[in-house]
Amino acid sequence: MSKKPDLRSISSVTLEGDGDFDEVHILGGLQSSGSLNANYVSVQGSMNLLGSLWATNVNVAGGVELGADLISELDIVIKGGIKTGGKLEGRIIDISGGARVKETIKASQLQVKGGVKVNGNIEVSGPIDVKGGLVSLRSIIAEEIDSVGGISANGDVKTRDSIYVRGRVEVGGDIICDEFIFEIGGPSVIEGKLQANKIKIMKDELAKSESFLRVKEIVSPNKIEIDYVIAESVVCPKMKTGENCRIGEPIDKNYEPDY
Repeated sequence: MSKKPDLRSISSVTLEGDGDFDEVHILGGLQSSGSLNANYVSVQGSMNLLGSLWATNVNVAGGVELGADLISELDIVIKGGIKTGGKLEGRIIDISGGARVKETIKASQLQVKGGVKVNGNIEVSGPIDVKGGLVSLRSIIAEEIDSVGGISANGDVKTRDSIYVRGRVEVGGDIICDEFIFEIGGPSVIEGKLQANKIKIMKDELAKSESFLRVKEIVSPNKIEIDYVIAESVVCPKMKTGENCRIGEPIDKNYEPDY
């Protein structure tokens, strides 16, 4: 079987239609009216494809915009931001800008410095580390989550280990994890229950005065520490509550606490 050709250029490249290569090394940018398939992709500028990108490894120094999927067997490293019209899948995904994904994200590890917004599920077998907020219009599953900028999901948020979040939380389902640490940065809500072995909730020192968390139920087998929390019920052996908590009261979504 003959080896597929390489694509190498010291300047920007424009492809008409689909491309199928072994290695792609471009010192400028890459544009294509189709899709690209390659074992290794290295682009020093930006990348804009109307179709999909399938590769073993992807390294792009600029931004990436795809009309469909970006699927890599191994790692994806993007120094700019990424926008896809389909899925984003890889082993380790490391993005220095923001990520906007129309369908789902699947990875072993996800690190994004510019925030994440996904229309589908986020499924990560390892850790998620996000600066700028983590948003899914469905559910989020991971080993652990560290999100500065908040978490938003219409469904559940579940991890095997810890969730640390600083900012706002807006979750339409449950949050279930081993440890939940939340520095509240604005009006927040968990429509379902919060269940964790260790729970610590406090107001972010830099937050606005109206910051609070409204949650239907908190469940823990251990002592919890909470403040600025409005909850219908709390089930735990012992809790330390601040003066700003309201426990055992019906949740009125129009209620704005006067803190």
